[in-house]
Amino acid sequence: MPLEEKLPSTSGKTERLAIHLVFSRWMIPLLAIAIISPWLVIAFLLASRHVDSGNSRPSPDASIQLADIAAQDLNPPPQEWSSGREGPWGRIDSMLFAIDVPNEFVFVPPTDQPPIRWSFPGYTKEKVLATLRSAGVPEDAVKKLDSSAKWSSDDGVTSVEPGDPLILSLASEIRAKLYAILVAYPQNARQIDPIWFRPGSVDWRLQDSGLAPESITLLKRLLYVQGENMLLFADFEPALRSLPSDAERSRFMKAVSRKRTVLARLRLDPDADVEKMSQYWGIGGRRKDVFPFLSALHRVEKGCTLNVICLLPDFVRDHLYQHPFANVDDKSIKQDCFWSAFNFFNDPPNNRFNDMGYVREVLDRDYYKIQEPSQLGDLILVTAENKTVIHAAAYVADDLVFTKNGEDFRQPWILMHMTDMMDTYAVKYPNGGVLKPQFFRKKSL
Repeated sequence: MPLEEKLPSTSGKTERLAIHLVFSRWMIPLLAIAIISPWLVIAFLLASRHVDSGNSRPSPDASIQLADIAAQDLNPPPQEWSSGREGPWGRIDSMLFAIDVPNEFVFVPPTDQPPIRWSFPGYTKEKVLATLRSAGVPEDAVKKLDSSAKWSSDDGVTSVEPGDPLILSLASEIRAKLYAILVAYPQNARQIDPIWFRPGSVDWRLQDSGLAPESITLLKRLLYVQGENMLLFADFEPALRSLPSDAERSRFMKAVSRKRTVLARLRLDPDADVEKMSQYWGIGGRRKDVFPFLSALHRVEKGCTLNVICLLPDFVRDHLYQHPFANVDDKSIKQDCFWSAFNFFNDPPNNRFNDMGYVREVLDRDYYKIQEPSQLGDLILVTAENKTVIHAAAYVADDLVFTKNGEDFRQPWILMHMTDMMDTYAVKYPNGGVLKPQFFRKKSL
């Protein structure tokens, strides 16, 4: 078949040049194969996809693979400075890092801990078995639990000891469904007390932990999904019992106990408004020291940066990125989130903030509610749907907060992005409904 191309002639008129392609008989079949083959491959792939999509429930092995893929470093936190929004504080750059628990505070539960028990208040044994099936626990495992597991029923609570092999074998989506049921009951608090990872940040959190590759693989296999942006790990005891040595168990606990936090620095560019920044960071009678300091740094040619910790009140500087000492008795000062947030400007700290009655009194007397935080030291109270206040933190700048996430001595004082703090408490209080922050400002500031 001729292919025609228009060419200009020397006379100015357009003429047609006919180009004829001639094929021998043996070339025609080869040409047909070359044209048809790609379409046959596409048709095969589409058919395979259609067959796969008909399988509505992936096998456990496939689920484990999906969990492993979700845990890979596909999008790890960048180990570089990220620029925040500009405000009266100036402009802050931040970088995520993970802080270790001190070696002295690494607690490894003994391997002879009582077996894990799954407790179901108000359930009969038959209802528990049906619930396990509905969560996707394999039928052979359910039958084995029915016939040979240790069951008990006390005060209307039916419990079963599933055994470590079953716990460790659960596929990711089955674990997610089952633990969402178990965590609703306080009887399972020891069994289901998870920590969380962002998808893609697991390898980053475990960096230089010294864990064996097999231990890292085990951790990833035990992760399960909550919501759209969190991977949870709850099976501490079964995982630890499966590890080969005390040293590896200690490394495992230290690695998974790392806390995600933020390093923040303030930019002092040549055009920075030092007066405005000094008013922000010097609130609470501290401007006399902050202004000369920032002014001196502002004179540095081409500008400089300053760790935000240098601009925070004495109490915060003395505690940030540190762990409290372990309490020696029950009468020791409880250095929890309320004690920390309400003492933001106090030096020395007021230990009466251990008393929640006193906390309420001070909140009603000395604070007023605001729409959103915009001043250093604004108080943040996180509330559950039933209006219970479950956490307190103090605002720093941009979206950064100063927080201590629990009274435990393994919980350091840290800076966090607001979203990370809210997600931490969504995991800690899974039955709290939608958590909401409320904001307050001290009347004297």
